[in-house]
Amino acid sequence: MKNIIKILFLVSIALFTSCTEAFDYSTYVIDFDEVNRGVNNKNLQKLKTKSTTDTIKIAFTGDSHRFYDELESFVNKVNQVNQTVDFDFVVHVGDIADFGLPKQYLWGNSCMMNLNVPYFVLLGNHDMVGNGGQAYQEMFGGYNYSFIYGEVKFIFLNSNSREFQFNGKVPDINWLNNQLKPADDFRYAVVIFHIPPTDADFDANLTENFHETLAEYNNVLFGVHGHLHHFEIYKPFSDSITYVNVYGTEHRKFNTITIYNGEFKVNEYAF
Repeated sequence: MKNIIKILFLVSIALFTSCTEAFDYSTYVIDFDEVNRGVNNKNLQKLKTKSTTDTIKIAFTGDSHRFYDELESFVNKVNQVNQTVDFDFVVHVGDIADFGLPKQYLWGNSCMMNLNVPYFVLLGNHDMVGNGGQAYQEMFGGYNYSFIYGEVKFIFLNSNSREFQFNGKVPDINWLNNQLKPADDFRYAVVIFHIPPTDADFDANLTENFHETLAEYNNVLFGVHGHLHHFEIYKPFSDSITYVNVYGTEHRKFNTITIYNGEFKVNEYAF
C-alpha cells in the first residue's frame, strides 16, 4: 500500500509540473519574453540608425484594442505603402490592449512587430485596466518619454487622468514643460497623447495649464491624439496649435503626417 501511495504521489507531481508550462494559472500573469520587453527603446535604437533628411514621414494608428484583424491589415498596408513613401516610423496612439491583459498586449505587439519600420506605442486608458499599467511598462517602457529625430522633438505624454483618479499629476505638466523648453538639439516639437484635453477623461483642473504649456515656447507644431477613434483636424483653443485626432483601426483607414521646414501635411490611406 505504501508503495502505491508513493507512486501516486510521484505521478501527481509529474502531472502538475508538466501542466504548469501548458496552461496559464492566471490571465493577469506578466511573463513577456525578451523580444516583447523594452519595445519602444529597441525601436528607438533602430530609428537612430536611419539617415535623417529634411522631411519626416510618420504613419499613425490607435485604439486597436478590439480590432486585431484590422491592426494586422494596417501593418500590411503600411509595409506596402512604405515601399514608395519611405516612412521614418509608426506611432500607435494608445489602447493596444482592451482590458490591460498581457495576452492582449502580446496580440497587439505581435502585429506591430511585422512592420518594416520602427514603431512606438503610447499608453491608452484601456491599457491601464487591471495590472495593465505594469504590463505596458514591461513591454514598452515609461508612461512619458521623448526623443529627438532630425530637428523635431517627439513627446509622448500620458494623459489618462481618470485611470489615475484625477490626482492632479496626470498629465505631468512640469515634465511636459521641461521637455518643451528650447534647446540647441531641436527646433520644433510634436506632442502625442491619448486623451485630448476636451474629453471628460482628461483632468479638467489641468486643462488650462496643459494648453498654456503647449503654447508657452511657440515651438509645438501640432498635437496628435486618439481615444475618439474618428479623424479630425481642429483647434480646440484660441491659439494657433492644431490637434490631429487620428483614425482608430476599425475604420480601416490610417493617417500619415509629413513634416517639412516647420510645416506639416496630413494624409490618409485605406486598407
